[in-house]
Amino acid sequence: MNSNWFRKLLLSYLPVFFVVVTILFVVFFQTLNEQNRKEAIKANEFLAQQVVRFTDNSLKTLDYRILRDTLSTAELRKFFNAKSEDVYINMQANTLMDDWKLNYSIIDSAYLIRLKDDFVVGDGSGITSDFVDKPFIEPYIEQKLPPGKWTGKRSYKPYKAEKAKDVITLVQDYPHFTTEKKGYIVVNVSLSKLKASVTPMYNPNLTFVRISDKLGSSLMDDSTVSEGNRTVLSHYVSPYTGWEVESGPADSGLSRLVLNFYSIWVIIAIVAVLLGVIWVVHVTRRNYKPISQLVSLIRTSALIKPEDGKTGDNEFGFIRGALEHLMEETTKTREQNKETVILKKKHRFNEAIEGRVPIRETEWQADLLTYHVNPAGSKAFVYVLEIDRYQQFIETYHHQDQSILKFVITSVMQEMSALSGASVWAEWIVDSKLAAIVWVPDEADANAQSVHIGEQIVEWVRGNLSFTVTIGSGAIVSSLEGIRSSYELAGNLLQYKAVLGTGRLLQPSELDASKFRVHDYFGTIHSLSQAIRLAESGWKKHLDELFDQIQDSISSRKEIESFLQFLHQQLSRVFVELSKDYRNVWKDAGAELVELGRNWETAAELKQGCTQIFEAATDRLQALKDSQRTRAVIGDIRAYIEEHYANPELSLDHLSDKFNIHAKNISKLFKEESGGNFVDFLIGLRMDKAKQLLLSTDISLQEISVQVGYFNYNSFNRAFKNVAGFSPSDYRKQQK
Repeated sequence: MNSNWFRKLLLSYLPVFFVVVTILFVVFFQTLNEQNRKEAIKANEFLAQQVVRFTDNSLKTLDYRILRDTLSTAELRKFFNAKSEDVYINMQANTLMDDWKLNYSIIDSAYLIRLKDDFVVGDGSGITSDFVDKPFIEPYIEQKLPPGKWTGKRSYKPYKAEKAKDVITLVQDYPHFTTEKKGYIVVNVSLSKLKASVTPMYNPNLTFVRISDKLGSSLMDDSTVSEGNRTVLSHYVSPYTGWEVESGPADSGLSRLVLNFYSIWVIIAIVAVLLGVIWVVHVTRRNYKPISQLVSLIRTSALIKPEDGKTGDNEFGFIRGALEHLMEETTKTREQNKETVILKKKHRFNEAIEGRVPIRETEWQADLLTYHVNPAGSKAFVYVLEIDRYQQFIETYHHQDQSILKFVITSVMQEMSALSGASVWAEWIVDSKLAAIVWVPDEADANAQSVHIGEQIVEWVRGNLSFTVTIGSGAIVSSLEGIRSSYELAGNLLQYKAVLGTGRLLQPSELDASKFRVHDYFGTIHSLSQAIRLAESGWKKHLDELFDQIQDSISSRKEIESFLQFLHQQLSRVFVELSKDYRNVWKDAGAELVELGRNWETAAELKQGCTQIFEAATDRLQALKDSQRTRAVIGDIRAYIEEHYANPELSLDHLSDKFNIHAKNISKLFKEESGGNFVDFLIGLRMDKAKQLLLSTDISLQEISVQVGYFNYNSFNRAFKNVAGFSPSDYRKQQK
């Protein structure tokens, strides 16, 4: 094999190897240099912060001392309140200022100004008009400048003959918290003394510190290098004075070169890398020109775009990446198309059966072809399948397992339909419900097929899975509009599975027998609530009667829920006026009844739950009633009323004479025991007897009125209508 190609490659990339090794050495040594640079910056930042803290603490302490003496010192109060020049008071004021200077070595001078006589005591004592520092203090006296803040750098001399010094000044007004000022306290801090106290914190030969005020004037600067040439490594601003502190290396020559050495070598390394890249590009382009031509041919053939796919590390990688990219894109496109078709298919299914958008019959046929649905015939019906006890289902199975089981149900529906020669389009419309359109062959009996396929699905799920399903079957139709009606009917049938039963196939014919059945649900609920309130054993008969009426009329779930809600309201009404013990019994039972209303599946389960709740409640009520002494008396009164309800003269006064108890006491005891007043109880008793006579006999309404205690038929008619909601004659006709 010819080795010219090998030697060419070796001579091409060997210089790059030496460049890379050189750069690695440079980076290694420069890492050490950068570490030292970072440490220098960190040290300077710490120095700047310490200088700020030291100066701030010194000035804050002095400011606090002045403020404290302003508020509490008797010498200042005497001086500013003196009516005329008093030598002794002036001496006391001077003594106080000497004490300030003694305790705070950074103080250069201090003086006090009394406004009422323009007198100055301290450094430069005299009259304000002759005072050397008058131009400085005058803006404060005229209240053009606010007191209480440190000034920037300024020159001060107490007497004209003295040499001016650089100071910063604190002007404090007296008194402090009033608008009417009696004078001012002026304290000057020497910048040279302040610098002398800061200088021991660092070595001026190695590090410089510069402090400038808010206006940019230099308060302290021990660097001999001009401001434009110095290297500033740290910058800090005092939160108290607003002064700016800068620090860095004192020598701008060697130190600056050392600190910037890293940047220089980084630039050199970058230049070396760029040169190496240029060299590699040049040699690669020259040696791989044939490969480049091949790559250009691939690009111009539109097999792959340069920005797409995997181009690899070189042109050979590009060629390989082109092939891999084409295979990946092909696979990805197929998957995306598959997912898109599934989503579109489900969306179109929902639009079709729910009628959310208008779809012509021709469009519907085109959709069936698009989604590869082949109807077995022109006749179709709709199934709506619901998983029974869905809350228990989602608590039992993991989310992934739920998806698998739903897929199994869908597959079972498709297989059972295919075994009968039918075709199906099924989609999960909500988490617990599966809707399916089933087409059967034209020669087949569609009704028989609907029953056969549905029962097979139900039995397969019951025998092979740990839960059951209920299926509502719609009518047989032959158009899209009919399919929508069939879907609505199938979904409505599931509302009746509480009565018709779960785990079975529900058909429209099962509702036909209940269309003309009328029951007095509310009267039964009223009797049930009264029986429960009285803890009578007959409440079970009323409960059985209520659920027999629900079963006989094949009530939907919504209707049963409304009956249950009315029962709850009725029981709440009969218990609300009773004693606290009775209300507590109903409070517990009512909470259990509400919880039962959230978790029942069938009418049988609901009845069983109500029976358990009411048994416990009546047992507690009976215990309460047995503990009361009046039970025997009230029992006799109730028995007497039930026996003599037909007596028109029956009243509280009549009972009072009969049982020798005051009428008011009878009314009170009766209400506590029965939950209602005497009149309502008597009318309810008479109306129940009237209902029995209306349904079981053919005697006239007038005779029934007399037999239940009403000589006047109009009074009877009005009372019956208030209780039953119908007149006696209408009630008799409707029930028969």
